[in-house]
Amino acid sequence: MAPNVFINFRRADTDSVGPQLDSALRNEFGAEAVFRDQRSLLHGLDYRKQLERAVRKCDLLLAVMGSRWASAQDNAGRRYIDDANDWVRKEIALALAYETPVIPVLIDNARLPEISELPSELHALTRHQACYFRPHQEHIDLPPLVAAIRRTIPDLRHARSNRESDGTGADGATTFNIDRISGGSHIYGGSRNTINNHGSAARPPASVPEDDDQGRP
Repeated sequence: MAPNVFINFRRADTDSVGPQLDSALRNEFGAEAVFRDQRSLLHGLDYRKQLERAVRKCDLLLAVMGSRWASAQDNAGRRYIDDANDWVRKEIALALAYETPVIPVLIDNARLPEISELPSELHALTRHQACYFRPHQEHIDLPPLVAAIRRTIPDLRHARSNRESDGTGADGATTFNIDRISGGSHIYGGSRNTINNHGSAARPPASVPEDDDQGRP
């Protein structure tokens, strides 16, 4: 079963927020419905093909962005986002190329980057609606994000139907009831726009993706 939600994040920018969201969304929708590189990649197979297939088959990509998302640099002082082989950039570009919905998830006081800060293949990202997420206010900000995901992928509305009665998630954790929690985050922005660039976005990547053990930049 292909994952419904692909979590895209840069660890150097958001630290442990990617894994935190992964855990929360797995509790909400089930483990098979969420893809995060280090947890989801299979041993013995080409990671490049796995990542490309997961992005191509997903129903939604969450682009998790902290305050340094556009400005984060490598040891040589070069912005990661300017590198054509950067996996954060590649994953978003591929999702946009396949006209897959992309929701920017802004962490704490982060903002959507200006179009001038992005490579051309990511320009459409500046016109996508975004959600706020504060890791220390997850009980407030997670329900609106879950609601946005369900609106984008209506089939996920029934993913918890066989465990809603006891109020537990896939890992036995307590899940949130959106009807009882309100306030905090909100969705803003205009209509979704996409680009169509199948050829360039789908070229096989050349570098190893960053993961939790190596420290995703």
